[in-house]
Amino acid sequence: MRMSSKESAQCFAELPEVIRTQIDALIPASGLAGLPLDEARARFARVWEDKYQMFCGQIHNLGMAMIEELSADDYRGAIVLTYSGSLISLGTVQTAGRWLEYASVKFRSDVPDLVQSSAVSLVGPLRQDAVAGFSGSTLKHSSLIYRIAACPPGTPDVDQEQRIREATIFLTNAFVKLNRGISLAMDTGLDQFTLKSIVSYLAKKNGLTQVQTRAVLDDYLATVESGLLLGEKVNLGRLGSLSLKPQAARKARVMKNPQTGEEVLVPAKAACLVPKMSFAQAFKAKAGQLDPALVAGAASGDDEAGEAD
Repeated sequence: MRMSSKESAQCFAELPEVIRTQIDALIPASGLAGLPLDEARARFARVWEDKYQMFCGQIHNLGMAMIEELSADDYRGAIVLTYSGSLISLGTVQTAGRWLEYASVKFRSDVPDLVQSSAVSLVGPLRQDAVAGFSGSTLKHSSLIYRIAACPPGTPDVDQEQRIREATIFLTNAFVKLNRGISLAMDTGLDQFTLKSIVSYLAKKNGLTQVQTRAVLDDYLATVESGLLLGEKVNLGRLGSLSLKPQAARKARVMKNPQTGEEVLVPAKAACLVPKMSFAQAFKAKAGQLDPALVAGAASGDDEAGEAD
């Protein structure tokens, strides 16, 4: 159902002026260029709002907090959401510097698909409503920063790295999914969660060839399969565990088709083992905190190399 002109204008008008300017610049390169301007603006506005809600939800779920500023000498890592709706992730300070990851959503041809650097320093603080500068990376500047999230002071480096990487993977791919509805040419991230696309994404993210990545994944899956077939319970970490459970034999029986009332013979079935997935409580909790409408509707925003859009 299309929004009325009044509703469309209101949805767009409620966004900050910086975001409205970004949206107007992106519409010509998107898949919505042929729509009436108000409707195209409204769709972009809804996508941006969905990105922000996902960002806030993920930050909350991982025990991180919004901060207004991160000084250049603050050892903590951070995740940055720009007014354009893009993400920049920064690792904790190490001897050689921080790692940085920026993923483009390809609305502009002058923005790289993926920027990854391993020895980056901040040129001045990260600050809301300001542009961030980086040295040691092909990404020299961000666009205006909207929100900054970091772990509480005192959080061990290992825990920070795990949370930031988890948030980066989830949000990058969530944003790609949202952008799919307004862009005709995107291949950054996981367009589909198939084995082929996962291999491609992990290879690019970790600096490996697709052949190397596929070999590791194949070995992992073969090991999991072997454990199951040997009667072991296989732990899948944060997801849960897999196992084979015995299923008792079933006698043949007659049942009625609920639609036609016709009697149907269900044949006997010998005792067998069936696979079972037990999801971890932490994963169930994360799933329970998601907005069903937001996840189901994630169908439909960016930074500068040299600079992010």
